[in-house]
Amino acid sequence: SNLGSSHFPSQTSVPKQAHSSCRSRCDPHNALYVKHTAAPPPPLSALDMLSQPEVNAWHEEFLEAYAAPVDFARLKGIMSKRLTVEMPLEPKIKKFEDFEKKQKDVLGAYKNAKRTLPKGAPIISCAAKKDEVDVVSPQLCQFVWTKELTEMYPNVNLGPGEKAKIMMFDRFKLSSKKECSNYSPVFSPADFKGQDRKDDEDGWGWKFLKALQAGEVADLIDDAAVFATAAGKATKDDFLASEKKFEGLSYAMINNLSPVITMPDKDGVSEAIIPLSRTFKWADSMTEAYPGNDFTAGAEVRMMSYEELTVKAGKVTKIHSYMDPATCIKPAGKSGAN
Repeated sequence: SNLGSSHFPSQTSVPKQAHSSCRSRCDPHNALYVKHTAAPPPPLSALDMLSQPEVNAWHEEFLEAYAAPVDFARLKGIMSKRLTVEMPLEPKIKKFEDFEKKQKDVLGAYKNAKRTLPKGAPIISCAAKKDEVDVVSPQLCQFVWTKELTEMYPNVNLGPGEKAKIMMFDRFKLSSKKECSNYSPVFSPADFKGQDRKDDEDGWGWKFLKALQAGEVADLIDDAAVFATAAGKATKDDFLASEKKFEGLSYAMINNLSPVITMPDKDGVSEAIIPLSRTFKWADSMTEAYPGNDFTAGAEVRMMSYEELTVKAGKVTKIHSYMDPATCIKPAGKSGAN
């Protein structure tokens, strides 16, 4: 994790094992409602997990190789042979060579595609199992619409030759060998638009943000919803109680990012990612809960997370929050990513 001394004068660098495999690194709620006992030393594998600068470098290579024309030879060097790829509403692909076969023409239809990390957006990586990290990052893809895309997406109101864009989220599982074993992007054809069009703020993800802001989010969460936390599974009541513990809390989308929700599958289930920013006053109890941060009590801080939601019939049935305390919490006045 690269904590620059500009943000935290008391810390110039964090050892690589700061990516402890304690799951609380990935969960803004865990630390607040789970009583912390002394943490056991991290397993040896945690010491091998990729640091944030290593994740950032891998990600940059991925975006360069994935831009048009897609460089499968270069992707092969950073992905496992047994790569699993899960595209929304499509059958799972279980080998890198099948990914190349099945996606080559699809990706080729995105003419002159440039793929970039939106300005000021964090790449969030969290400890997973063994020596792996789970990584979530937004991607802005700008390209020229083609007749092949019109055949794939007949309902999209764009014609061949038009400059188009789509905002999506990429999810990767990366090993200490800098290999990706799982790639599961989250996107929706509803988000294809002309490059000069502003993002609308009327989709389901914006509705979720507005409900958080109005204190009415309980209405959008199923009573049996499950929250994946460091300590195991938590309930809707746990979630609502933990949000109340942040003093002076306000919510926004991270910088200029938009939420993304997939089209529902045959069971009516969608996946969504909300790029959420929480601003609140720091409390002394949080210093232990969120290792790597040393703010004074009462200081206004901003925490960025990618909230991964499962949604059915307009209600959240599952939430998994991606948040790394070492890179995702900053003084409220500072923007910017890792």
